[in-house]
Amino acid sequence: MSVDRGVRKPGNVGPDGISKADEFLDLKTLFVRSIPLDATDEELADFFSGLAPIKHAVIVKNNEKESRGFGFVSFAVKEDTEEALSKARKTQFKGKLLRVDIARRRDRTKKRAENDITKKRDDVEEADNFGGQAKLIIRNMPWSVRDPEKLKKIFGRFGTVMEAKIPRKPDGKLCGFAFVTMKKVSACKLALEGSKNLKIDGRPVAVDFAVQKSRWENYKKDTPVDEDESDTSSGEADVEEEAGDEEAEGPEDEDEIDGKDGNSDVDLLETSQDEEEETTTANKKSDGGDSKPNRKENFSIFVRNVPYDATSEDLAQHFENFGSVKYALPVLDKETGLAKGTAFVAFKNEQSFRDCVDNAPESANTSLLISDDISPKYVYEGRILAISPTLDRQSAERMSERNATKRKELFGQSPSEKDRRNMFLLNEGRIVEGSKFAQLLSAKDLEIREKSYKLRVQQLKENPSLHLSLTRLAIRNVPRAMTDKSLKALARKAVVEFAKEVKDGKRHPLSKEEIIRSTKEKYKFMDEAEIEALKKKDKKHGVIRQSKIIMEVKGSSVGRSRGYGFVEFRDHKAALMGLRWLNAHEVTLEEVLEGLDEKDQELVTTEGLNKRRLCVEFAIENANVVKRRRDKIKNARDGTKRKRDEGVTVNDEGNDTSSKKQKTEKSDKSILNDDIKRIIGFKRKRKNAGK
Repeated sequence: MSVDRGVRKPGNVGPDGISKADEFLDLKTLFVRSIPLDATDEELADFFSGLAPIKHAVIVKNNEKESRGFGFVSFAVKEDTEEALSKARKTQFKGKLLRVDIARRRDRTKKRAENDITKKRDDVEEADNFGGQAKLIIRNMPWSVRDPEKLKKIFGRFGTVMEAKIPRKPDGKLCGFAFVTMKKVSACKLALEGSKNLKIDGRPVAVDFAVQKSRWENYKKDTPVDEDESDTSSGEADVEEEAGDEEAEGPEDEDEIDGKDGNSDVDLLETSQDEEEETTTANKKSDGGDSKPNRKENFSIFVRNVPYDATSEDLAQHFENFGSVKYALPVLDKETGLAKGTAFVAFKNEQSFRDCVDNAPESANTSLLISDDISPKYVYEGRILAISPTLDRQSAERMSERNATKRKELFGQSPSEKDRRNMFLLNEGRIVEGSKFAQLLSAKDLEIREKSYKLRVQQLKENPSLHLSLTRLAIRNVPRAMTDKSLKALARKAVVEFAKEVKDGKRHPLSKEEIIRSTKEKYKFMDEAEIEALKKKDKKHGVIRQSKIIMEVKGSSVGRSRGYGFVEFRDHKAALMGLRWLNAHEVTLEEVLEGLDEKDQELVTTEGLNKRRLCVEFAIENANVVKRRRDKIKNARDGTKRKRDEGVTVNDEGNDTSSKKQKTEKSDKSILNDDIKRIIGFKRKRKNAGK
């Protein structure tokens, strides 16, 4: 791999044939970033020794002898440096990819001359630049600082602080920098000197003079920028001749390495254009003007299903089938440095962009069998690429929020008001292949569960009057020896065990949305008085309202079980707890016998109990049947309320106890007359005589 930075221009070549850009490159030293903080010099040396012969390796440390996350590796010859550079960018060190570049020497003579010029120019133009008011810009601000008063306290030790501002973007997000206006320029200088190693909330910040936009534009016109020097300075670090100088004058952290030489002295002439644009944006904002919204790259696409080993060069070469490519960048994970399987590609013209997007397959297919109607242009290393145009940041965030909402609705975490049939509950209890629960089940069980899921989906699609119950569970694969009583006891146990496991940290608790949904559904058709009455009633009754095992003989409570049943819980919250604990639960003999008396236990057949794992789902109900049942209960409640108002005593079931008493009294008062009594007595005597 060559270290040349491009074609050298004749004006950039010195008398000895060496380019001015290469004069400042140490071609025998690599600058290494993203080094794990727990790595040692020996481990870094061992790693690079496996790539090429090295002279020495050092990790730069702070005053507390802690690693700063970057270092240098020296080689004997330039060829070894090139070989190590090529290999190190593709090889992980302690599970992390390193950021490796050719190191750059610091031009001390030029730096001193520039500093002298800068100081003189600062002294002459200081009053003109700041108009008697010293303003500082603080970059790399931590997101935790939102109150300007905190900045006033920090910089108040250097002098009187007139104002502190923390700008925000139009969407309300922080810009990442702040402004502090001091009363005197001398206080501003003092702040610059005292803020060389300043950290705010543990994050190193950079403090400089804030420059007006017009002054910066005039300076850019008057001061030419050396092309090669600006190209080579980005992404490369300055390396000292001695390791001691490297440690003393290195940058504060990795973020400062890319664009600066690590020197924290104030240098007005070296303020970068990007930072001044931030200053301009903030000034516009303070003046009442709107800052420009984030815009997407023209003619760019987002690519999914990209192989993890794909490189930028290979992707660019592949997409040149559509036209000229500006760049192709695989997306890397910030934490691990590994590829995420996606990429961004930008074309140079609209025609190439349109050819790529308009003819792209509708969706990516990860199958090894590639359809004949898919163009080879969209197949990369056996994978069908999914192509979509890129969006600006605001649109991408809105789409991300919509997709997140859809995912929540799909999994029942935040169902929409439109879903009156509770379709989101279809996924509750579903076990898919490859999941943790699937390891407990046989292939046949998984197949049966998937067929059941598809059948339920089909039933709900075909019949709009069907819906999923919030409180009633359908339980299949039940041991045939299990009865209504033992099923009820098992369901009660499930709720208790779920709560215990949540308390012990073994299981996730129910979400806030699920609890709110449960409460809302439970008291849906009730007024305040009815809600209070139900709460009192719930204290007397258990968490299970009803349990039923379906028998082979319809309507019979005896005989052979069909192996499935239903359990109705007090509320949706209890039903969720029961489902999540019971699903794929292996029923034991003790659970089958639980809740039965000795006589019933003798009749239980315990054959083949240990082979059954329950399949639990929310039951499908008919809305018409549920409505009739609800109306019947409502009418009974209304009748109960009316009779109470009339002073008639009513039992818990809503039955009139006084009418029963009256009937009993009436039957007691209906006394038989004497003739009938004589006839009855005569018949009894004849009957006894015959015996």
